[in-house]
Amino acid sequence: MKQLVITLIGTDRSGLVETLSDTVFQHHGSWQASSLSKLAGKFAGIVQIDIKEENVKALTDALNNIPDLNVLIAEAAHQAETDTTTHTLSVTGNDRPGIVQEVTREIAKFGININNLETDAESAANFGGVIFKAEFDLDIANNISLDDLGAALEGLSDDLIVEFDESDI
Repeated sequence: MKQLVITLIGTDRSGLVETLSDTVFQHHGSWQASSLSKLAGKFAGIVQIDIKEENVKALTDALNNIPDLNVLIAEAAHQAETDTTTHTLSVTGNDRPGIVQEVTREIAKFGININNLETDAESAANFGGVIFKAEFDLDIANNISLDDLGAALEGLSDDLIVEFDESDI
């Protein structure tokens, strides 16, 4: 069995996800995980597929023949076991250029891997500004203090609110 990570971007349209799922099914692939979004009018997605080696070429060809869709396929590497725990981190603050760079730089300083990142900026009706929100799923080594990481992130700005999921602590 092969594990593929498929990155997709193209013109958003009704039925596109059904076309993708049907293509995977018709080529005997098993859809394992995905993150699919509409961003600025474009469809963007990442899909993890399990598939037998003999079906990889046909699936690749079929995906590449879907109109108005750019496809990149990579074979997943075997992941080594690590002494980490996955934690959810929420960051909220006034939106400004560079906030994602600042936060991810601090996370990288601790040697932490980001598994998932979802961000949004929305109008703060009562304040007249824009609020930035980010939610991270992080693999944090068990010897790293969440308090130290939280303090480093909060030190980036007076208005930054940093919270770890209570079930993680």
